[in-house]
Amino acid sequence: MRWLAGRGWSAQDFAQRYAGGRGDAWGYRSSSQHQERLDRILAALPEQHFQKILEVGCAQGFLTERLAALADRLIACDISAEAIADARENCRAHRHVDFRVADIRAGFPEDGFDLCLFSDVLYYLSPRETDAVLDEAAQKTTPGGAVLIVNEWSARARGLTPPSYSFGKLDGDRRWARGATSRAPFGEGELSMGLYFRRPQSA
Repeated sequence: MRWLAGRGWSAQDFAQRYAGGRGDAWGYRSSSQHQERLDRILAALPEQHFQKILEVGCAQGFLTERLAALADRLIACDISAEAIADARENCRAHRHVDFRVADIRAGFPEDGFDLCLFSDVLYYLSPRETDAVLDEAAQKTTPGGAVLIVNEWSARARGLTPPSYSFGKLDGDRRWARGATSRAPFGEGELSMGLYFRRPQSA
């Protein structure tokens, strides 16, 4: 019913998983497949250094650890306070990482990002919420900056917005220029990635 009302998942939907996750709610730390996934994401980035990165849906900070080496400043946010507490602990050596408990649907924490990374997060939003978030991304990403959308997806998924929706929205938005995209088998489904560059304001 919430999907029909235009509402996606909430922090409460993840509370039980993080409460019993003991620092690794998704089983990432010991997973060689997850390490491969991180490698693929980093290989998809358009640069190896950024001034200011926004990571949306950082979970417990396993990707954040890798991104930290590539940024002068990194803001990592998640809707779950439990996840952010774990992420701070996992990334305690990286003083330039700013962790925020934040629902991106309520607004971006700052602006002036040269990379916004959405990893396995947009499909938890309704189409209406996705529209609003991607519109704000266009406002908060610097000209020439990039958005990278990553989705681990199964055709059997239910109650989620398919990755094709967010890709289609950016493909149809003149503020963005499409970069590299990929779809490859991964786990029980596929890993899809779409890179988009913010055009100059006059474009």
